[in-house]
Amino acid sequence: MERKSKFISNKDYMVNGLSEDLEDFVKGGRIKSGYCNLDLITNLYPGFYVLGAVSSLGKTTFMHQMSDQIACAGQPVLFFSLEQTRLELTTKSLSRIMAQVDARTARTSLQIRKGRMDERVMAAEQIYSVYADNIYVVENTFCATMSSIENDVEVFIKEKQQKPVVVIDYLQVIQPSEGSNKTAKDLVDMHVSRLKRLQAKYKIVMMVVSSFNRQNYLTQVDFESFKESGGIEYTADVVWGLQLEVLHNTLFNSAAKINEKRQKIKEAKAANPRRVELVCLKNRFGISSYTCNFEYFPQFDLFRPIMPQNISGLSMENADPDGFVRLPEGFNTPFDV
Repeated sequence: MERKSKFISNKDYMVNGLSEDLEDFVKGGRIKSGYCNLDLITNLYPGFYVLGAVSSLGKTTFMHQMSDQIACAGQPVLFFSLEQTRLELTTKSLSRIMAQVDARTARTSLQIRKGRMDERVMAAEQIYSVYADNIYVVENTFCATMSSIENDVEVFIKEKQQKPVVVIDYLQVIQPSEGSNKTAKDLVDMHVSRLKRLQAKYKIVMMVVSSFNRQNYLTQVDFESFKESGGIEYTADVVWGLQLEVLHNTLFNSAAKINEKRQKIKEAKAANPRRVELVCLKNRFGISSYTCNFEYFPQFDLFRPIMPQNISGLSMENADPDGFVRLPEGFNTPFDV
């Protein structure tokens, strides 16, 4: 068998490969997150996305809600749940739908799991069933390896003849292969590299949830926040972080007053809804730095987007097909360009 040369000139590529790659990118680049404030800034392109946050801030919920919203738009989602069960995720979806219909009468996911079934839950099931066929949850509770993830993605694409949006929750729970003696940092870096290769091989949208370092819990999101992995900064195409809005308080500008900071964080987490901010640290597909604000209702596993006041008059009709807002002439954008 003749071995294909890896040395291909760009002229050959333009003749034999460019059109196909452009078509794949255009198809993938039509995906929206379903969060109206984020969708006004960018689409989801075929690439490797990483979302990080401190414990219990809602990173799994944020990504799970986005997955439901993508599925609702008709795009298949392959959700690797490495920590939570299908039961937990499904009841969270139903609780979220109920809250969106009427928060006054909504059930929590725990209430639903404990058997609190009534006509309102059944109504939520009817709504969810319209697009739940596009959500595929792979339960690998604390036992998934990179090999199993790679195999599952490959089998799904062959079996369904579709390229799904792949979501992995979460990075640090991916298990080492048998006999591995790598350190935690080396293991995470290796997994990041393999995930990026997997994403590039199938030209898909891949989103991965990551933990933060504990020493960064009282500081604003930065690349240093990402736990045990310097590879994320260089490997990911898009890096997002979730943080509490209270971190913008001047109290957090000083290295002192640790107890006061902890109290502020505690109060912000106890608030209902919590005020949470999505921060983009890196973006290879457009605007390099932006923020989006949300109200987070943890009892209903619901993130509600907050539109910036100075673009509140815009709608998705103003969004460019490439994922950028077409602002009126003379309009000052609030985002860094």
